[in-house]
Order: sequence, then structure tokens, then C-alpha cells
Amino acid sequence: MRRTAIPRAIPSLRGAQPCLGGYDYQFIDTPPDRVICNICHLPSRDPYLTTCCGHVLCNSCLDNSKRVSVVCPVCRAEEFMAYINKQLDRELKSLHVMCSNKESGCEWQGVLNDIKYHLENIDGCLYENVKCFNQCGEILQRRYLINHVEAECPRRKVNCKYCHILREHQFIEGKHKQQCPKLPLPCPNKCIQNIPREDMEAHRRECPLEIVQCSNMCQKRLQRQYLTKHVENECPRRQVYCQYCLIIGEHYLIESCEHRAVCPEFPVPCPNNCGAGSVPREDMEAHKKECPLEMVQCEYHNVGCKERMMRKEVDKHEEENMKDHLSMTKLELNKTKDQLTSVIEHIGIVVHQLQIDHKQNLQNQPYLPRKPVRMEMIQGSTQLQPSVITQSTAISNTVISNAKWSVELLATTASCNTHDQVCPVIIKIHGLKDATELYSNSFYTHGKGYKMCLSVDPDGDGDSKGTHMSVYLYLMKGPHDDMLTWPLRGKIELKLLNQISDCEHRSLTLAYNDNTTTEVASQVTNDDRATTGWGYPQFISKVVLHRITPTCRYLKNDCIFLQVSKL
Repeated sequence: MRRTAIPRAIPSLRGAQPCLGGYDYQFIDTPPDRVICNICHLPSRDPYLTTCCGHVLCNSCLDNSKRVSVVCPVCRAEEFMAYINKQLDRELKSLHVMCSNKESGCEWQGVLNDIKYHLENIDGCLYENVKCFNQCGEILQRRYLINHVEAECPRRKVNCKYCHILREHQFIEGKHKQQCPKLPLPCPNKCIQNIPREDMEAHRRECPLEIVQCSNMCQKRLQRQYLTKHVENECPRRQVYCQYCLIIGEHYLIESCEHRAVCPEFPVPCPNNCGAGSVPREDMEAHKKECPLEMVQCEYHNVGCKERMMRKEVDKHEEENMKDHLSMTKLELNKTKDQLTSVIEHIGIVVHQLQIDHKQNLQNQPYLPRKPVRMEMIQGSTQLQPSVITQSTAISNTVISNAKWSVELLATTASCNTHDQVCPVIIKIHGLKDATELYSNSFYTHGKGYKMCLSVDPDGDGDSKGTHMSVYLYLMKGPHDDMLTWPLRGKIELKLLNQISDCEHRSLTLAYNDNTTTEVASQVTNDDRATTGWGYPQFISKVVLHRITPTCRYLKNDCIFLQVSKL
């Protein structure tokens, strides 16, 4: 066992108390009167001598008297002084006394000056009451202290005998014992003893006496040592083969009446008791088609013969009733001929009536025009060769007006006046499914700039008909044309916007330069709009337009957005 170091000086309980009055010890010789305190009547401790009457007083008795009254406690003089008498103090401390623990058994005798050392030092009085220096609160005689500190004190330092951690004894035997990872514990299944706490979970995963559930989920709970036998030979949910059809399945299903009632190879007896023995269920129908005892109808039952007999008697029945069978057959044929003639006549009448109704429907059917497209203008690369389109290929303004088509400009970056929309603009097109070529409202390239409009044909133009969407820009007669430079020079960007992400927009640039035909870029003078447009007949294929990816979608809810910007 680890031994505890004992301090050299262990103060007694007496030393811990304040000294009041004189020395209360048993002196060997009676102390002279001159050393007796006139207040406590004990040999004076730290003696003081009064100047008024010359009496001896203890230091503590003098202090207590001064707190009560300012007069001399002996002669009652109002003005007095006292001074320490060191000679008298030396005389007192040289007197011989007995140990204050004499009644407990201590036989020590010595001068008064040495009794404090005797009572407080570890080598001093063995009968003095002291406190445990581990601060456990125990009070005992000094002679029992070492044994208490080393063997009994709950706060002594000890090592855990399992994990060897050093802590106080009460902690080791209390809280630590409930948590020590090395503490040996009995297996809850009582298979073996002394399993460290930290290994208990691993042991229980292998313990043969641990109660576990069947791995086939049959709800059976048993000890692990019997699990293998149960799973292989007893479990109703173990996998087995049917001895007849060799299908694999759970034991309780294979051996149940339900499986045997449908097992195709299960032997069943012939219901006719023909003597063929057991026949596999899947072959029973074929057997019954050949069984001589099976009850069958006469082969002439379709023409009226109602007789039923065993299969082995069919030939005999047909031979005996041949004349009747022929008469029934002749009668049935005549009836069928009359019904067929009636059906043919009815079909002819129905066909004739359908032809008449079809002609009347064609004459009365109204003309249904194509649903117009709606275009709205909102705020707002790979280069393809632009093409020129003339007014003859575009829809007229009259058609647009009759279709009740309208354009609403929701926002732009700037405007010339309250009605002029300035690039960039975004055009929203509704109803692409049934759309024809349409023109947007007018907008300007910049403040007091060139006036133009956008033409969109969702079904394509020319060779692109049916495969692509075509887009063209048309110049229009504007209020600022006389102040602008002609023919038009610059670049216009056409952008088909991705509706689910701010990326993968379809962007093409339309450049008005020296290569542009004069007719396309010249000032419009005769009509409100130029007769020739400048754009892309193959702006985007219908396949790409309708394609949907996680990051890109141009067509959504039968609607697209086109942005027109001046570069």
C-alpha cells in the first residue's frame, strides 16, 4: 500500500483556540502569589504590571477589562498604566508542569515553556486530540493519526487496483468504481466472471448465453448457443426447397396447405378414379382431356344435341344417333344463312346513312383561324449569317389587328417621351404552340435614335419552315430620322433568355455595316415600316427551343423572352 507522508508539526486543537486568561496547567510546585493574575486567578500569561497598585494581570484579561471600563480592575484608579513584565514571564515559563493529557495517560513533565512544543509536535504528546491533516474532519489522539491517515481516512490518496489511477479513497470507492473501465464485472448471463467493464459490450456480442432474436425474423428469442440449430432446422421462416416443384421459400409457406394447393408438381388423384394413380397438378388438365371416364358433351352440342357421356362412350353415341345429328346440322345451317342475309342488308343501310351525314358535316363546318401569338416588351457568341426578308413573306398589319393582338411594354432603361421605348427591351411571346408571324410594338435604339420593331415567326421562314424559329428586325419611319445618319450603321444583339438561370442565353449579333443591303439600312420614307427585314431565319432550332436541362430552359408555359440591345 502506498504510505502517506506525515508532516512534522501537527497543531493540537488547543493551539487552534485563542488564548484567554492565564495558564490552566497542573504545576508540580504551587506557583508564588506574585505570578497570579488578579482577574482570572491563574498564573499570568504574558504578565503586565499596573503602575497604580502594582498588581499582575494577564494580557488578555487586561484587554477585556479595558473594553468594559477605563478604571483599574483591581484598585479602581481612574488613571492607570500597565507595562509588560518580561522577568516575571521568564520566571513563569521556567516553572515545571505536567501534561494537560495526564488523565488520558501521558506522563510527560517539563517546564512551561516546552509544553506547547510537547502538545503540537508530531513527536510530542501522543494523547493530544488533533484533526486529520487530509481535512476529512476526523478528530483523534495523535497516537492513532498515522494509522488513520494510511488506512482509514476517506480522503487518503490511493491507486485504483484495476486502472491504477491515483485519487482520494472515497472517490475511488464511490464514483470512480461506478465508471472504472477496468473494473471486473460479472456477465449478466452468468457465463463467466471478471469481465472488464470496457469489454462487456464486446463479450455480450459473443456470449453463448445471451438472449438473441432469430436472424430470420421469426420473432423467436433464444440463447446464442442454440441459434444455429434453430435457424437451420427449426425456424419456420428458414429457406427450404419444395420436394415436388423444387421452388425455394420459407418453410412455413412451403409446408402449408396454401402452397400445396397451388404447387404444380404436387401429386393429386384423378377425380374420375380412372386408376391412373396420382398425377402432377399441372398435368391434370391434359390427363382429363384423355381420361376415358371424364364426362364430355356430344360433338354436336352446337347444333342442339344435349347428351353427356363418358369419353369412352362417345363413339358409340355418335354411331347410334348419326341420323339425328345430321338433321340438327341442316336446320342450324338454314338458320345461320337467314341471319347473315339480314346483317348484310343492315350494314348497307348504315353505310349509306354515314355517307350522307359526312357530307352535311363538311358543308356546315365553320372556318377556325389559327390562334394568334401575343408579344410583350419588357425592360431589358456564335455568329450566324443574317438574311433579308421582304414584306411579302410577313403577315400584314390587318391580320394582326383582326387577331386582336396587343403588345405591352412593361419597362425600359430610358425613353424619348412617355410613349417611346428605348433599348434594351425584352419581348415576351405567349402562345407559341399555335403562333404565326407577328410584329412587336416599336422601340428606339437610343434616345432620339433609330425606330424599329421585331418580327418573330415561331414556325420558321422559307427553308427553315417547321424546323427553326425565325427572327428579323425592321426599320420604321421615326420622328428623328432627319437628324440621323443614313444608311444605318451599328450592331444589334438578339438574345433568347434562359428562364431558369442567368446563364446559357442564346445570343446572336446583327451588324448593320457596308455589307448590309442599302434597302435594309436606308431611311423609311414611303411606309411606316420598311418592306425588307434583316435577321436570322435559323435563329434557333425547335429541338433546342423545346429542350429542358437542369440549368437551361428557353420555353416555359408556352412562353419565351427575347431581349433586343444596341451594342
